[in-house]
Amino acid sequence: MFLLLLPVTLAKFNINPAILENHPAGNSINIYDYEDEDYYGHHRKAKDHEHSKPPDEIILDGGYPAETHTVTTEDGYILRMHRIPHARGESYNRSRPVVFLMHGLLSSAADWVIMGPGHGLGFILSDAGYDVWMGNYRGNTYSHDHLDDNISEKDYWSFSWDEMARYDLPTMLTHMMAVTGAEKFHYIGHSMGTLTYYTACNYHPWIANATRLMVGYGPHTIVPHMTSPVFSLLSKYVNNIHWLFDKLGIYEFLPSNWLVEWAAAEVCDTDMAEQALCREVMFLIAGYNKNEMNNTALPYILGHTPAGTSTQNMIHYAQSKNRGLWQGYDYGSAAENQLHWNSANPPKYSYDKITAPVALYWSQNDWLVVPEDAAYLNARLPNVVLFKRVNETAYTHLDFLWGIHNTELVYGPTLEIMAEY
Repeated sequence: MFLLLLPVTLAKFNINPAILENHPAGNSINIYDYEDEDYYGHHRKAKDHEHSKPPDEIILDGGYPAETHTVTTEDGYILRMHRIPHARGESYNRSRPVVFLMHGLLSSAADWVIMGPGHGLGFILSDAGYDVWMGNYRGNTYSHDHLDDNISEKDYWSFSWDEMARYDLPTMLTHMMAVTGAEKFHYIGHSMGTLTYYTACNYHPWIANATRLMVGYGPHTIVPHMTSPVFSLLSKYVNNIHWLFDKLGIYEFLPSNWLVEWAAAEVCDTDMAEQALCREVMFLIAGYNKNEMNNTALPYILGHTPAGTSTQNMIHYAQSKNRGLWQGYDYGSAAENQLHWNSANPPKYSYDKITAPVALYWSQNDWLVVPEDAAYLNARLPNVVLFKRVNETAYTHLDFLWGIHNTELVYGPTLEIMAEY
């Protein structure tokens, strides 16, 4: 009845450090080789390497310098960050402005470079003179380790975007600023990468103070009007799913064939039904726009998504849809909330803490952040400098990452407003 997900855990990689370019800070690049066994010994199907290269290799293949930085959060999660310190043919220069890119739900830093030089935002920003940093939240393909080698699956996956905002984001930003010496940075977030920024400002006011400009693609805090069929199902049965998955020990979110087939029947028309993307959860959650999809790039996109998250994180989104509140994760009882929050109810977050200038880009055909929810955010942020609808009616939530017209529709305008800050 509610068996929507299968218990699959952390992807396991061998880390082979290879110093490919000397750097004053002594940083190195790590190359990841995929194995078909996960962190806890479960078998999982390996993706072919050509279509699932880590960001480091994608960047290097494009002729740009690449670095991977490893940081550890206060609660023990080991995160990896990727950096393009300068463009092709240039050298290190500490005067380059720093920009931090943060991925969305079920995604990774690979989103920013999959489309290659001239098309991926990471490369475009590098060519424009920025020192580009890309983060990975806990539980995704590149941030799957923990200091405690004996941590249980349940304890490892007991997180949502609350912990990403409270621990992951400030840890990565602090490291970036320490390495570069920058006192200010630009921030670009997609989807959950906007939610976690706004939430992090509640825990760490210095983040807003250090932000030159925050750019949000598919930005949100609450999502009560989302039309995604997958989240509509999760939100309808969220209490039952929460109880059942906890009893069954299903802690990582990975859709089962049943869920995918059901969602495909809801989403895909006759022409799409036989295509591979109709078996891919990312498009079933967020929609598909043939006007913006490069079919040649599709195998590479599918090779990197979904990149992983916890079931608790998905349930947190379902809670937001049901309640229309920007608040912490509800553990289901006053006693459990008291244990985690020191309160019978989760904390409600404040918009007043987000004092940095904010530019918001939204789209008409976004299933996750519908125009009404984007407008709600715009009306409450204290320092919005731009609220812009993407000028394409069919533009979806995922098109912000891989749309073939992004340079003219989104990235070009983003560079223009960044130059003002």
